[in-house]
Amino acid sequence: MDLEKVNRLPSPTWRYLKTNDSDLPFRNAERPAKAVWSDTTYMTEGAVLPARFEGASAAWKEAAASGECRTVRIPAGTRAVLRAEIAMDEAAPDFAGTYVFHVEKGAELRLVWQWKGGGEDGVCAVAAAYELEDGAVLHVSSAEEGLGGKLLCMQRLIETGEGAQAEFVSADLGGRTVITHSRGYLEGKKSTLHEYGVYTAGGRQHLDLFYHIDHLGEETDSDVEVKGALAGEAKKVFRSTIDFKRGCSGATGNEGDYAIQLDPKTKNISLPLLLCTEDNVAGNHASSAGQIDEQTLYYLMSRGLTKEEARRIVVESLLRPLIDRLDESLRDGVLAGVRSRLDAEGGEA
Repeated sequence: MDLEKVNRLPSPTWRYLKTNDSDLPFRNAERPAKAVWSDTTYMTEGAVLPARFEGASAAWKEAAASGECRTVRIPAGTRAVLRAEIAMDEAAPDFAGTYVFHVEKGAELRLVWQWKGGGEDGVCAVAAAYELEDGAVLHVSSAEEGLGGKLLCMQRLIETGEGAQAEFVSADLGGRTVITHSRGYLEGKKSTLHEYGVYTAGGRQHLDLFYHIDHLGEETDSDVEVKGALAGEAKKVFRSTIDFKRGCSGATGNEGDYAIQLDPKTKNISLPLLLCTEDNVAGNHASSAGQIDEQTLYYLMSRGLTKEEARRIVVESLLRPLIDRLDESLRDGVLAGVRSRLDAEGGEA
């Protein structure tokens, strides 16, 4: 399997730190599964990504284009709910797809992605562009189940009009290698983009998470918040950039990465970055990583809990606020998946 450089920082740092990008496995989807959509009323064949869609890399963008291509247009003033289920089994262990979502003026779209699979092999490459007109509302939930050792690359681009609101909530509970690449452009005045991510990783899993939001319009607001637990020899890289461009007066942006390291061999790299060429803005960034406090565990165990139960409570208390942001249909499954992985003591995915 070839290696591909992905998720390059917009402002590279010293090369010897080896954090500017990641060399991760790459291959094309050879036996793709098909997505099952709950409703195709607003869907047409074919999709053309915006010119500024970059993706994790050029190769991953092309890999996504090799699969199904769909355009979804939600008419002005319409409220729509769409669900896509992708089951990758032994007969079709891969998936590839390119999608363009247009949410017109004053429309609302609630979109749910559910990824299922089995076996150790397989690749999933997705590229999605979300274009929100003035006053549009978008909520996207995504969850994985039983993806084993698959190679996943989820790429997206978000563009917002005036007063538009976009929220993305994802739960990464599977996959040997997970690549997330999210690029946002807050162009319209008072538009918002909130990104929330939950993960549990064990064994030799590698999570490479990239978020980059440009504030272009006045009084825009962004939030990037990722929380999770690492066990075994798992590794996670978090690259997040909030860039306040000239002209975005009154904009606010926050980015945070919070990791619990359950075993001493886990590795967590956190790179929250703030860039600014505008005066009247407010930006905050934070990161936290470490093992569970022994005094906290002792306190909970002194109330009759086992060590495993105490550890579960601590991790769940960190993740639950973000899990509750997922679409209601996904919450119970994600919570069960988190508990199952914690009980596995950091075993293989």
